[in-house]
Amino acid sequence: MNSQELWKKYEEKMFIQSAYRLVLGTTSFDAETIAPHKGDAYRNERVAYLEGELFSLQTDPEFLALVEELSRRDDLSFQQKRIIKWQLTDMERFRYVPKDIFVEYARLSMESSQTWKKAKEAKDYSMFKPYLLKTIEMSKKLLEYRHSDLKGYDILLDDFEPGMTIEKYDAFFDLIKKEIVPLVAAVVKKEKIDDRFVYLNYPAEQQRKLTEKILDYMHYDRDAGVVAETEHPFSDALSKYDSRVTTHYYENNLMSSIFSIIHETGHATYNAQIRDDIAETYCFDNISSGMHESQSRLMENYLGRTRGFWVNLFDDVKELFPKQLENVDLEGFVRAANASFPSLIRTEADELTYPLHILIRYELEKAIFDGSVDVEKLDQLWADKYEEYLGVRPANDAEGILQDVHWSGGSFGYFPTYALGSGYAAQFMHAMAEDLDPEKCMEDNEFPKIKDWLREHIHQYGGLYSPAEIMVMATGEPFDPHYYVEYLKNKYSKLYEL
Repeated sequence: MNSQELWKKYEEKMFIQSAYRLVLGTTSFDAETIAPHKGDAYRNERVAYLEGELFSLQTDPEFLALVEELSRRDDLSFQQKRIIKWQLTDMERFRYVPKDIFVEYARLSMESSQTWKKAKEAKDYSMFKPYLLKTIEMSKKLLEYRHSDLKGYDILLDDFEPGMTIEKYDAFFDLIKKEIVPLVAAVVKKEKIDDRFVYLNYPAEQQRKLTEKILDYMHYDRDAGVVAETEHPFSDALSKYDSRVTTHYYENNLMSSIFSIIHETGHATYNAQIRDDIAETYCFDNISSGMHESQSRLMENYLGRTRGFWVNLFDDVKELFPKQLENVDLEGFVRAANASFPSLIRTEADELTYPLHILIRYELEKAIFDGSVDVEKLDQLWADKYEEYLGVRPANDAEGILQDVHWSGGSFGYFPTYALGSGYAAQFMHAMAEDLDPEKCMEDNEFPKIKDWLREHIHQYGGLYSPAEIMVMATGEPFDPHYYVEYLKNKYSKLYEL
């Protein structure tokens, strides 16, 4: 059989797998947004079954042999070779795992996530603790089936960001500790920016209208996307043509939903701008977490917290909340959006203290997998690290170890990509500024020009290239975290007159 006949056979098998992923993705989205809780048990059993069937398709010896045979063919196109390369790499995550173990883990992840939600509402870690400990145990067990040159936590880090290891992340976070921790301490000593208006009452219905205004401004395609509400905002892409973004409305915090929707729209924009010829291939689903977070953080912080972003939106904000913002002008609004102070909740954290929230999670995850901490005391260790790095301590479990959904689904190794993505974004913005003025584009209501630059230099490639390759292609040099550190130092030194 020639290579193109093999490729056609491969595409047919991948189409069947994509049908399962579509059903599972839609069901997962529903479970996090609109599905009734009484249906959890029924849904979990059937989703676990479907996960098992998809697992069987992915690990079918005939399919594995087909992919391996294609990897040996020299007459494939560059794009085809890359697709197979990344697929083979990712297949190593599960190809040696027994099906019953995989299905058990899938079921545990669903039950754990649902229990996490209930525990967070009750502010009671004891409800969730058995599930977390079991998830940690199962995650370690799954690592035993991996055939990798890496070990332990390094495997998980590489899963979410190819090429990243403990050694590289340690160097990155050591720079954060050296440069940003003292800067946070200096800002704390300065006069607090007046952001009291942010915490007045903002009815959710009016916030929903503001979300629509923001999505229009960012040219979010409503024919290929929807907006929903959930406990922990996230985005999902069932295909290039089916984007799902979510947010959460707190009536006593205006900025929360604003920046969560800008963040999630950053993810959606990435998916929507992938080239058509790879949009239905493996290179749509394999974009690294760090690269994806670079685009959500870029939209949220490097664009969304600037004056230019709000020049054409602020009148709408005032119109929706005339009493609350009666004495607030554009400059005051933007200053409040950038106010920095130590806080407990990562998703609500300001841009300056945010990497310290990630540092805490990174150090805990590292310790979980090298066995240097007592996992029975994770909630206390969490609180201790918040006190150490940010000078604040959770008053309850919802403010502490229960605030994030990630560990409930076994996403160990994901958190560090949030900080890394912020670092990537600084370098991308530096490169963008050499070709156009983002601030002026936004002031002139020409947001599509920014999207066009991102599509040309980053988005169109999806996961065809590695993060390191994309960085060089887009910026002309390898990743340099000093762009990130200098950005934060310059911005907050100016803002707080240090």
